[in-house]
Amino acid sequence: MLINITAAFVLDLILGDPVFRYHPVRLIGSMLLFYKKFFYRLRYKLLGGTFFVISALLSVFISTQILEYAKRFLYLPSSINLLVIGMAFFLFCNRDMAKEARSIYRCLEEQDLEKARARVGRIVGRDTKQLDEKGVIRAAVESVAENIVDGFTGPLFYLALGGIPLAYIYKTVNTIDSLFGYRNEKYEKFGKAGARLDDFLNYVPARLNVLILFCASGFKKNVLSTIRVYGGKHSSPNAGMSEAGFSGYLGLALGGPSLYGGDLKTKQWIGENRLGEKELEDPSLILKAVSFYWKTVAVELIIFLAALYFLKLPLVFS
Repeated sequence: MLINITAAFVLDLILGDPVFRYHPVRLIGSMLLFYKKFFYRLRYKLLGGTFFVISALLSVFISTQILEYAKRFLYLPSSINLLVIGMAFFLFCNRDMAKEARSIYRCLEEQDLEKARARVGRIVGRDTKQLDEKGVIRAAVESVAENIVDGFTGPLFYLALGGIPLAYIYKTVNTIDSLFGYRNEKYEKFGKAGARLDDFLNYVPARLNVLILFCASGFKKNVLSTIRVYGGKHSSPNAGMSEAGFSGYLGLALGGPSLYGGDLKTKQWIGENRLGEKELEDPSLILKAVSFYWKTVAVELIIFLAALYFLKLPLVFS
């Protein structure tokens, strides 16, 4: 597993997350939309959403068990397995996140605020048409900070714990939350089971990430102190950890009131601004966030590969 995860990580660095019809996560998304047609019809949306999640996870588990059987015939020398490499590769999205963030930086450097708003709107859920330069920078940094758990820590943790099956169960729950985990009239009840399960599965990875962020920062006390004070103030029990870590590292307050669907949502601030007014408008903050992201990913990869080697992980489906 160790050499296969390393190869998958390197592939993501080189290729990024490919966009094509048979991408496993895209297939999962299509399956979820298909199942939703049936389960959303149930009168009791909470019950329907629960059956929806159970059905989706059973489908993914059965599919990955078929792959587990097939992979035993695809081993190469040195325990290299192309199927495992490929399936693990599709779980990571580090390069694409960094690429999107850098594109926003370039738009701001070129003083094209409209284009920067459009770019950041591709990676955040809030309305971006009214954002000023500081708002665009803050939104980009928040997205980079949040991606580290969903796009790397979580998949890596569950790969180490349970191999491809458990990692894809995690990714399925993550996708369910992305599609239906909204607190609105349509999905408040239907998406609740998926959202709560996503919170549960991300609980440990998000807290492991606290120590990794601290190490990657060069053991900056501001990182830990900001997480301790502000990590629990996010509406998500997990996203606030990474955001607070990035806030403490950069000296940039994240969160705050934001527009969603034209409605103002009052969110608490995560961290404090320790920068001057001009520094808060400096697009290079995005590059600093991306740099910190890569440092965190590097430290994390080393720690997990060491765990795989010394603890003989994964524990199941190895």
